Amino acid sequence: MKNKSFVKHEKEGIIYYTVPDFDKTGLVIHAFSGRTGGVSRDAYESLNLSVLTQDCPDDVQDNRVRFTRALGIDQSCLVGAHQVHQDHIYKVTLADKGRGAFEPQTVIPDTDAMITDEKGIALTAFFADCVPVFFLDPVNKAIAIAHDGWKGTVAHIAAKTARALQDTYGTKPAELLAAVGPSIGPCHYQVDHPVIERVKEAFPLDWTTLLSDLREDGRGQLDLWEANVLQLKQVGIRSENITVARLCTYCNRDIFFSHRGKMAGRQAGLIMLK
Repeated sequence: MKNKSFVKHEKEGIIYYTVPDFDKTGLVIHAFSGRTGGVSRDAYESLNLSVLTQDCPDDVQDNRVRFTRALGIDQSCLVGAHQVHQDHIYKVTLADKGRGAFEPQTVIPDTDAMITDEKGIALTAFFADCVPVFFLDPVNKAIAIAHDGWKGTVAHIAAKTARALQDTYGTKPAELLAAVGPSIGPCHYQVDHPVIERVKEAFPLDWTTLLSDLREDGRGQLDLWEANVLQLKQVGIRSENITVARLCTYCNRDIFFSHRGKMAGRQAGLIMLK
């Protein structure tokens, strides 16, 4: 697969990252945020964008104003969910617009992936080491975002999200664009024996390419990037249509929040049809 990554942007002090293949279509506004340019303090310093944290609510709202303004959209367009590391996929409609934009109690419950073909709805998910997976069907004009930690990975939520686009909007996998965003890399994602066994069960033919440095104490390193690319390709997405940021949030704690780095803030992944 050709080595493609995300592109860094800076506007009004806000740093964010986009996918060149998505940008070329002109169909979407999308971004993955960095952690700088906001007003939050201490463990949330500085651009924490999640309302489902213990951060000062006013600071989170200020951060959201800054982020959405940099992208040229209104905060009321945001739709967010309570992410629970499972594989539930929610079809978002105009009736959902604004859910989780201002108040945590309005978020979509128990959901780790969202799909829509409605314009003006910013599907938004939140991350601090887990994998953001973005989807764009440029033919049928449909989008999705998935929140994908190790539990979502072994549940194949990325593949299921691609299939949901196919079943709901007629998306053809060969035409689908996908992107795996910044998250913890195989360099720092150490997992224990129970997780390793789940990976082996979920990827019986390919687990040797996903796990490395297996040790006598039952621990090893897991490559979430490759695990997601693998399942995207298995559902028919072409290698040339998959972008991987290959930016480790733990390695780059100066620019990203990292849960394993003992940071409480959250980045946002966002995608919206124009």
